[in-house]
Amino acid sequence: MRRRGWIWFLAAAAPAWALDLCLPTPNDALFRPGGAAAFYQPTVEGTTESGMFGCTRRDGRRFHEGVDIRCLERDRRGECVDPVWAVGEGVVAFINHRPGLSNYGRYVMLEHHWDGVRVHTLYAHLREVADGLTVGQTVMKGHRLGTVGRSTNTREGISSDRAHLHFELCFLLNPDFQRWNARREPKAPPFGNFNGQNFSGLDPAAFFHAYAADRTLNFAAYLARQPVAFTVLVRADRLPWAQLHPEQITGNGPAPYYEVGVTTTGLPVKLWRRATVDRPVPALHLVNEPLLATVTCRQLVSRVGDAWQFTPTGRDWLDLLTYRPD
Repeated sequence: MRRRGWIWFLAAAAPAWALDLCLPTPNDALFRPGGAAAFYQPTVEGTTESGMFGCTRRDGRRFHEGVDIRCLERDRRGECVDPVWAVGEGVVAFINHRPGLSNYGRYVMLEHHWDGVRVHTLYAHLREVADGLTVGQTVMKGHRLGTVGRSTNTREGISSDRAHLHFELCFLLNPDFQRWNARREPKAPPFGNFNGQNFSGLDPAAFFHAYAADRTLNFAAYLARQPVAFTVLVRADRLPWAQLHPEQITGNGPAPYYEVGVTTTGLPVKLWRRATVDRPVPALHLVNEPLLATVTCRQLVSRVGDAWQFTPTGRDWLDLLTYRPD
């Protein structure tokens, strides 16, 4: 209760117009000096970094979409009993009760609107989903969503000593993902648009640190400050993202094209209207080479000779981003 009280006290100090958020479990070591080892749950690799967001696994070769938060309390059988809470007000967008269908195991997704930005949070590997939780239900900050666990469909599983919450702060890339993916994976699990492939995210820990440092933090402004690794030129009528995130658009009046500013991990964070372009679209435009050099995985673009081009992963990402059903 001490930890829950701590995060609730922090929230109570916020101005009425600010975001009102809490951490997703009682583990608040993220905010303590030197607390990383107590907050992040390592993989079998054993490093604290392997529980963090980004290129943190297999010596930097594998991307981790979220953060893995350690369990604090266990029952007599050694199973985790930590509650999982909604980090803020939102609507239950999706629940998977069948752990055998996903490496996320049992998971819940919420949709939020923070400072005019549509964003999702994901809570995975749950031991159980809270009784009565239903899709479409409005929940408030601190609403219990389930219990920290170790559910998954991976062959190696998750041992009881490594039970954790996998948490993501993420954005839906395309509202027609289900149709797009049906061409590629006709036997995909029945998750509709809530397949993990349809989401791209931010580092939740970095965001919560920024939020703790500035309780008046504006989420739209925070998103716009994310470094742009490359830009893409696309037709305006082939970019559903623009309808999902009109708050990102700059420039006056209608225009036939957008230039999309993208992070190293594939998250669009800025849209500029363009009246004309100088090449066939969609096309890679500007590249921040020093920033891309810091990424050892999740490479969407790469240099070939003197030119930059999309990798096969990048072409799939661009195809999804610009997909509209005919």
